[in-house]
Amino acid sequence: MDIVKQSRDLMYSQTQINKAPSWRLIEIAIHKGKELAKRYNENEQLILASLYLAHTVFDQVWGGEVQKSHPKLSAEFSKEYLEKWKVSDEEQKIILNSIEAHHNHINAETKIAEIVKNAECFKFVTVEGSLIWLHELGLRQFDYAEAKKRVIKKMEQKRELLTLEDCINEAELNCKKIYELFQ
Repeated sequence: MDIVKQSRDLMYSQTQINKAPSWRLIEIAIHKGKELAKRYNENEQLILASLYLAHTVFDQVWGGEVQKSHPKLSAEFSKEYLEKWKVSDEEQKIILNSIEAHHNHINAETKIAEIVKNAECFKFVTVEGSLIWLHELGLRQFDYAEAKKRVIKKMEQKRELLTLEDCINEAELNCKKIYELFQ
């Protein structure tokens, strides 16, 4: 059984139901997760499965209760599927911690969880991610000025959650470009 494919398929069906998050943003996180898995020699399958499952419970409402608690809700939702897919208890523990820790509400217990958090946050500290997020906000009927504020706010919020030095350094360069783009 391919846990990455199962997780990807589940996330895809959930994005159809939830109408969020943007699939393009997910793909940015997945790309960064692959890169970091190789760089840190960690289990790519567990990283990618965690990234796909991190937003299985989500909502478009900015700052709503579902958005605020989606790491815990997504972990609870995903646990049933991980058991159904016969993922080992040890791997389930890693994946569930990675999902719950991606917003720093709980501590990352493994390097995998730290990588997941950094890959997940990284999508909002790239020019591409900022433009996708701006477009997404436009689709949600935000006017341009408010959408720009929210892009910058999200970028700053996610930059603060980065913990891997190479991600922090890359984000600093990207954030300068994003500020220039939106000033």
